[in-house]
Amino acid sequence: MRKSYKIVVAVLLSIITYSLITFLATLSIVLSKVESFDFQPKFFGQDIVYIHIQDSIFNANVTSTGVLIFGLLGGIIQLLINKFSKSDKQAY
Repeated sequence: MRKSYKIVVAVLLSIITYSLITFLATLSIVLSKVESFDFQPKFFGQDIVYIHIQDSIFNANVTSTGVLIFGLLGGIIQLLINKFSKSDKQAY
């Protein structure tokens, strides 16, 4: 697989993993019957996820800032893996 495709796949997998973890965490909190819960972490002053539960009504929101941050993080990690991978250098 070419290096550019590996980076795109890493970005997409990073975004999917981020969204899935948010969904599963919210689902586990709802199933544990927590009546009131508010979770809103920030990264560089921007919301990355918002989970609010009150009276068995829940709202989970994956923000675009969070998707962008984790997508870029996945791409950077894959870029570093590609750069320092010895198997790619030996294949060419």
